[in-house]
Amino acid sequence: MTSAGATASIVVGVDGTKPALRATAWAALTAARRHRPLLLVTAMDPPTPYGTGIGLSPDHFVELEAEGRTWLERARAVAESEGGSVRIDTELVVGSAASALAERSHHAACVVIGGHEVQGQGGRLGAVATSLMGHAPCPVAVVRWRDDTESPRGHGPVVVGVDGSPTSAEAVVVAYEEAALRGAPLVAVHAASGSRRGLFHHRSGGPWGESETAEAITLAERLAGMREWYPEVEVERVVARDGPTPALLRHAGPAQLLVVGSTGHRELSGRLLGSTSHALARSAPCPLLVVPGRTGTQTRANRSRRREKTG
Repeated sequence: MTSAGATASIVVGVDGTKPALRATAWAALTAARRHRPLLLVTAMDPPTPYGTGIGLSPDHFVELEAEGRTWLERARAVAESEGGSVRIDTELVVGSAASALAERSHHAACVVIGGHEVQGQGGRLGAVATSLMGHAPCPVAVVRWRDDTESPRGHGPVVVGVDGSPTSAEAVVVAYEEAALRGAPLVAVHAASGSRRGLFHHRSGGPWGESETAEAITLAERLAGMREWYPEVEVERVVARDGPTPALLRHAGPAQLLVVGSTGHRELSGRLLGSTSHALARSAPCPLLVVPGRTGTQTRANRSRRREKTG
């Protein structure tokens, strides 16, 4: 989860809602794990028919600013509770949350948003996920968990989707890094390609034989060399008979983090973003980390440098 240098912040969108506070808690823990600063961003977008802020009285802006400051104060309290000594900065922006976070994503290690906005349940971050997942140059985390009693520290394995695309390869590296930082096992899930999936279904749950072996070899190739970088990470390899979305959702049930690339198979490219990634963002029962290209390469390079220093 590396972007824009070693001092880049973990950026989290704050909108005064419970999901945003959950996202803040998760972001603070992430910042603490990675020794990075945390930036809390609130965007106030006045709803006027003539453009942002046009025709509004000065008193209206004072009220908006007061509300935004309240949101930031609440989020700061949560971040201080979960993040320990992490440096916390706050920023109040007039404009849309999507634009504000997209702009800051170019200098961020990760952008974090609450999970409710993907399901259209209201809140001021309504269009953020769709915008960021398609265009942000850094990883984007959509954070939700199962109930109010669950800790943002999470439990269970890290799960990663593996499909052979370049961004999937980047997601694999980031997932190994996340598993290493958390002391968690890694579950690598590879869904069968379309041509082979039909064969599996045709066999009605019977032994896969040569086809299963071919898919297992494909998965092994995708993970080749990672053990050298992360020998401490215990890995479970899964070849799924169904498509990527149901397979990943099934394994995300007990997980503390689900990691996927921002695009899928090379021939589908951005179309998979509109299906698998968005479906997971709407319904994953754990935090989802969507990784763009080159992030994992940077993460691996940084880990290599750290090992050289400590070796």
